[in-house]
Amino acid sequence: MSNSGLKLIRYWPATIMGLGAFIATFDVTAVSLALPLISETLELEVTKSIWIMNSYGLAFTVSLVGAGAVSDRYGNRLALVTGTLLFLVASVLCSLAGSFAAMIAGRVLQGFAAAFIVCGGYALMGHLYPEKADRVQAFAILGVISGSALAIGPGLGGVIASQFGWTWIFLINVPVCAMIAAGALIGIAERRGDGAKRLDLIGIVVFGAFLLVASWSMLNGLSFAGRDVGIVPVVAVLAVLLAAFVFIEKRSPAPAVQLEIFRNRSFNGLALVPLCLSVSYWSLIVFIPIYLEGVFRIETQQVAYIMLAFTLPMFVVPYLVTGLATEWSEEKFFSFGLGVVAAGCVVIALGAHQASYVFSIAGMVLAGVGAAAMQTQVSGALIASVPQDQAGAVSAIMTILRQGGFALGTALLSLTLAIDDGPFGRFTVLFLVCAFTAGVGGIFTFALVRPNRKADGGLQNG
Repeated sequence: MSNSGLKLIRYWPATIMGLGAFIATFDVTAVSLALPLISETLELEVTKSIWIMNSYGLAFTVSLVGAGAVSDRYGNRLALVTGTLLFLVASVLCSLAGSFAAMIAGRVLQGFAAAFIVCGGYALMGHLYPEKADRVQAFAILGVISGSALAIGPGLGGVIASQFGWTWIFLINVPVCAMIAAGALIGIAERRGDGAKRLDLIGIVVFGAFLLVASWSMLNGLSFAGRDVGIVPVVAVLAVLLAAFVFIEKRSPAPAVQLEIFRNRSFNGLALVPLCLSVSYWSLIVFIPIYLEGVFRIETQQVAYIMLAFTLPMFVVPYLVTGLATEWSEEKFFSFGLGVVAAGCVVIALGAHQASYVFSIAGMVLAGVGAAAMQTQVSGALIASVPQDQAGAVSAIMTILRQGGFALGTALLSLTLAIDDGPFGRFTVLFLVCAFTAGVGGIFTFALVRPNRKADGGLQNG
């Protein structure tokens, strides 16, 4: 068999997982463009239509720790296949929904299933590609496929909805899910933990409640059951739930998350990468369109095309940097990547200060390249930095950091945008905040990972 044929077989699991990450992302980016058509069909007000998006994200986030624990305990492939089949069923339910309640039920099931796809799939990747060179190649393939959901998802979703109807945005998931499930069952061996140990249900429920309260507060403000409860009670509830989770995990014979991993400073340094990336890059996807429309008076339709400068690198860069990711140490690669994102944000800030379209686009491309280089590679590095029996839990933690970072970044930048124009202007300050976050994150990542490689026993398998 030729080298290309052997390579195709070796990285087939990465292709399968890439498709899983693609549909999990596609059903966010594509559905956002179809919301007006769905709302018109179901006769929904704006406040209700937003929940078609929010319900998916809420269910996904709340389910992550449980999905990670199930994956570690009962099998990574089992979690991936089960999540994929549930996603298929949920997609069909969404396509058939004739009411708001039916649509929300389908979206909640989709979010729940996506958590199992992500946790099971990423954990499998860490198990199948233990060597750094293989891991870098595998996560590059995953990054290119999943990144295309961001790059082409909105446009593809818009075309599908306008040409064939919004139901096909959900129905297109059916053959993709079937391919993922079949490919996983045929071409990927199961990786199972100690299924004899009892699942840490109490810990999963308590942390799920913590994520529910935190996510709800970020999505809806401090309003519960139509009443404004204020920030103090919400913070108090979050503190109690988090303390209870730590108490439970320390005393559980089979904890959902082994808290000892947080004693590994290298792991903590790497964990800063997805968090800082979400704040400094992903949250800008919300604000750059506002910036382009407000400063340059660009029409909304044109903004969608200009945003490709920011997102298209996700489609091509992951595979172009495999050489650097393999040869460089983790601290050098990820701190440099965050530095590139910071530099890109500085260039955009310069464009905002001078009202320069050229600088703005150049900065968007530069930030996009830095983010695309790190987005999936940090997933592989984090999973490789812990024992394999915690790969599912780490996948959950990593995704929670990304989700939480995006919400934190959106809230922080909203506050920045609300201030009065000073000598530099609101948008200039906004982009400088992003640059500062990425730059400081890069410094701390380098400092935490580099001197502790030997003290922590090195990054596992890499």
